[in-house]
Amino acid sequence: MLVKFLKNIIGIKKATKASPTSPFPLLQEGIESPSGEKGRIIDSGQVPNGNVVTDILPVETSGEPTNPEILRQRFLGRQPLLDRSQHVIGYELQLRHEIPAPSNDVEDLRIVNGQTLVKCLIDLDISRLIGGKLALIAFPPAMLTTPLLLRLPQKGVTFCVDFNSRYDDKLAARCRELKALGYQIALDNFVPGSAIEPLLGIAQFVRIDITKFNAIELARLVDKLLENAPQVHLIGHHVNTEMEFEACHRLFFHYFQGYYFAKLQPSAPSRIDSDRVRVMELLNMVKSRAEIPDIEAVFKHDAMLSYKLLLYMNAPVNGLSQQIRSIAHAIIILGYEQLYRWLTLLLFTSGNVDPRSKAQLKNALVRARMTELLGQDRFSGVERDSLFIVGVFSLLDVLLNMPMTQAVERLHLSAQITEALTHHSGVYAPYLALAIACEEADEESISRIAASCNLDAKTVNQAHIQALIWAEDIDL
Repeated sequence: MLVKFLKNIIGIKKATKASPTSPFPLLQEGIESPSGEKGRIIDSGQVPNGNVVTDILPVETSGEPTNPEILRQRFLGRQPLLDRSQHVIGYELQLRHEIPAPSNDVEDLRIVNGQTLVKCLIDLDISRLIGGKLALIAFPPAMLTTPLLLRLPQKGVTFCVDFNSRYDDKLAARCRELKALGYQIALDNFVPGSAIEPLLGIAQFVRIDITKFNAIELARLVDKLLENAPQVHLIGHHVNTEMEFEACHRLFFHYFQGYYFAKLQPSAPSRIDSDRVRVMELLNMVKSRAEIPDIEAVFKHDAMLSYKLLLYMNAPVNGLSQQIRSIAHAIIILGYEQLYRWLTLLLFTSGNVDPRSKAQLKNALVRARMTELLGQDRFSGVERDSLFIVGVFSLLDVLLNMPMTQAVERLHLSAQITEALTHHSGVYAPYLALAIACEEADEESISRIAASCNLDAKTVNQAHIQALIWAEDIDL
């Protein structure tokens, strides 16, 4: 019921940093080590400029150190993992920048990448990024032996390893040790008939990059895996279209990794029903500052809407000193701006809520919060509220399964918000585009758009991480 939403948005317009008593200390001064130590410099000899998450990652490597200002610029990413019912059951956590063209030291660079990622997740507290869900972490086989891995929590953590580059009995024994400790193993890019086939008895997952196979090859691979290792769960990687999802679903993949759920479904009908129409009516009334009794009257015509608002307001997490007993009282306490924000999220959870809509809302929350944070130094007041609305409504077309121009027709949005949503132009558009580029790991666009907004990589990275943590704390 979004019961944590109010607690997290109250005070957004008053300050850009959390107070000393904030439950989210990382939002206070950016990303810092819990110990307060500065950390060692990472050697990134052949890693291009702009390739590191933060400057507090004490990963020991050999060679010449790199400037710490350059090290701040690697972006942390999180890609959702959905099950067959389209519930979000986990995330892959990754560094956005990949290693450049292969060289003699490519394996060493992969190890540096893996160490950097793991240490970053330790410093950030991985549980805050995944909200109790599965965490998929990919790295090379050589990383399995590092003691650093044991600092990660066992529950829900899955090590995703491509053994095609290296495999021996020592690594197989290490996999068994890690499994005995409670970690899970995923085989990445598994090849049937290879030397690593015995690992099927250890692994919980096999991840398959579906872009590397045609339909016949993929079907044969899946059939062989399901026959020889029926206990293993199959993950379809790079599932980015509805057609790919449907094909993998028919082939009995268990999980799907990609952003297919954030795109229109051409073969499906629009998803605008009476419940969402009523929420849109309320949005328009709140936008035009209608009288509170008039807004209350619309709520009273829908018992479920009234129930959701009162339940939301009276949730203990909101910390209100008195119980809210009427719709009018709730509206007064919330105010027009925060009521409008709550209603935008209610669009995703009204009517018969399906898991796909919840996944879309989680995505929209990250976009909304990140867009708002990216523009906080340029915009203030109502304009910052508009940045948040642009982020939430950037998936309105997908939610309703209709073109964006039709989706926004029912809402009395400002010309600037409409321009950003329908034409991807105007003052708000670059900040939304940057949030989407981080979501999609579009490195070239991240660099280009950040530069056009006068934002450095550290600022963008912190905004993204803050948005990920904030969105995960919202109860859906």
